[in-house]
Amino acid sequence: MGTLKKTKTKPPKALSERYTLTNAVANYFLLVIFAVFPLFVNFTVNGKVPFLHFDSGYISIRHQKYYFFLLVTAAALIIELMLLATRSSKAQKDPGQRSAISMTFTDWAVIAFVLTCAVSTVLSPHIELAFMGEVSIGGYTHGRNNGLILMLFYAAIYFFLTRCWRYKEYVFLALAGVSCAVSLLAVLNSYYLDPLNMFEMFQNDKVVFKDFMTTIGNKNMFSTHLCVTIPIAMTMFVHTEKLWRKAIYLLASILGATAIVVCDSDSAVLGMGACIAVMLVAYLRHPKKLRQFLLVLTVMLFSVKLLWLITVLTGARYKELGAISYQIMISNITYFVAAGLAVLTILAYLLSAKASDKPLPMVFPIVLGVLFALATLAGVGAILYFTLVDTKTDLGDLERTLRFSDAWGTHRGFMWNKSVEAFKGYTILQKLFGTGPETFYYTFSPFFDELYSRFGDGSTDAAHNEYLNYLMNIGIVGLTAYLAFTLGALVRAFKAAKREPIALVFAAAVVAYLAQAVVNIALPIGTPLFIIFVSLCEAVSRRA
Repeated sequence: MGTLKKTKTKPPKALSERYTLTNAVANYFLLVIFAVFPLFVNFTVNGKVPFLHFDSGYISIRHQKYYFFLLVTAAALIIELMLLATRSSKAQKDPGQRSAISMTFTDWAVIAFVLTCAVSTVLSPHIELAFMGEVSIGGYTHGRNNGLILMLFYAAIYFFLTRCWRYKEYVFLALAGVSCAVSLLAVLNSYYLDPLNMFEMFQNDKVVFKDFMTTIGNKNMFSTHLCVTIPIAMTMFVHTEKLWRKAIYLLASILGATAIVVCDSDSAVLGMGACIAVMLVAYLRHPKKLRQFLLVLTVMLFSVKLLWLITVLTGARYKELGAISYQIMISNITYFVAAGLAVLTILAYLLSAKASDKPLPMVFPIVLGVLFALATLAGVGAILYFTLVDTKTDLGDLERTLRFSDAWGTHRGFMWNKSVEAFKGYTILQKLFGTGPETFYYTFSPFFDELYSRFGDGSTDAAHNEYLNYLMNIGIVGLTAYLAFTLGALVRAFKAAKREPIALVFAAAVVAYLAQAVVNIALPIGTPLFIIFVSLCEAVSRRA
């Protein structure tokens, strides 16, 4: 009598891990934000393709992206809510539903943040500006769209993605592909090449022609974008398996490195430096991941030198550059650093081949982390020394970096000093809840005359430091809630990385953004991407 063959059957996936239509909507939303949002510039009704239509809308790029972001987000949220409302009784027994209604520390921090923004808006002497994020008075526009409306959308995105998202790599491939196009266009623009004819109307406008590039906006906006997208490309190169996907992420990293140079913004260097330091510590125990991360760093650094060699050999003209990234490009020391990275990469390959990616002792990342911390303290100590003790030594090109004054960082020092002075004059209630989201313009207005007489700027509506800006606008309570929200998700992501390594990818972008935010501005161009990756950090940690 014959015996029946035993057939192996795959165990069914847990309901909570099944990829449903609600998960698909979340990824389609990410696909639009990653692939279309960076390219989109202007709504138009004259028949031209919207994201290739620049004309006068190029100056108002922030407004156009803001409305596009709100429209796409609202559509995704409405569709998702309709799907959830029509789920069958069987679907509602999904074990994932239990985790969806459970609350974490980060969830409560988000709620505290938006509630604080709402209270701050109600108490604000400028309610319309605090709510809308922008108002027009006397023919002039004040605000940068960071009002209560946008904060509510950020909170909605957070709960949407943390409950409905499931990992699909195609959205990150789309992000890398579009980043390649955006970075390449930026490099071409910096060499006065304008393939999309963006600057035809602005030949006589020196500010637009000099500071605006690609489809993102001016260099501050672009640096924020780079600090979110490049870390994703670099770390996805480490975590993905297929060779053709690695090639896309590597190309995005290479073009991103050259874009940082032409971006001419020190904030991008600050963000990427923090990201690289943190990720080196995170990958140090795992030789296989470490060698790939070192490889992408090596190639990026050599690509920066290659850009300089091409510039010299061709005699190409480029826009005025002077940031730290430019100094890295022209310095001969960069060759030695790149060569050193190449040697370390080879050693890491040999070590991983011998150890079969067996985790190294914990002492290695601890020691490296301590060294990076000491280096950071040394840098801060040097600034304090040359600012408070040795105020006479000529620091040459390092003056703008190592000696803090009102003129420091394109007169960011003045804005910070006066912001602190204004905050000291707040009432107790204002110190707790601020003067309302996006109301910095009115808070800083008493200093406009001095700002103009000393630095030539007639006004400003941002402190050029996100944390100081939040302190002024939504107070101590609001800033504390914001830090609890973002840092809480980041810490949980690093903890979750033991079981879900992809969490390191999202954490890398969050680290870079948080670092560059020290000297930059929150805008509805790069900040939405940051909020998305904070949300994905939390989404992964909930699953882990």
